[in-house]
Amino acid sequence: MPLTKAEARLVMLAIPGTDERLWFNQPSVFIHDRFLAKTHHKEDAVTLQVGSIEMRDMMLEAEPELFYITDHYRKFPFVLVRLSALTKPVLKEMLVGRAAQLAAMPIKKARAKKTAAQKSGKKIVPAKRARKT
Repeated sequence: MPLTKAEARLVMLAIPGTDERLWFNQPSVFIHDRFLAKTHHKEDAVTLQVGSIEMRDMMLEAEPELFYITDHYRKFPFVLVRLSALTKPVLKEMLVGRAAQLAAMPIKKARAKKTAAQKSGKKIVPAKRARKT
């Protein structure tokens, strides 16, 4: 039986160690501070990040009735998984596999937040000091 977006979300959040937060202003599921998956806001699909573009292309070729991409994802290692062709066990299997890949990756270091000037790309020049005479 096909999944609904709500059911897919519950399957994603049932994976141990996951949490939900906004990513590009859309509710998304993360594990180990890395994106795992989300329900697509326009398509009836789950957005899943895969290990590489080559892996994505293999998945698209092997199961085109399950996996697809839109032009937006052409340059990125993401695949859309059709809810109409997806079951809870299949989604869970994909998520557990990807979660294991992410767990094996080095822990992400916390990055310092950029200041407004750094975000704008403006070069910060220190003020000149007055000379003592």
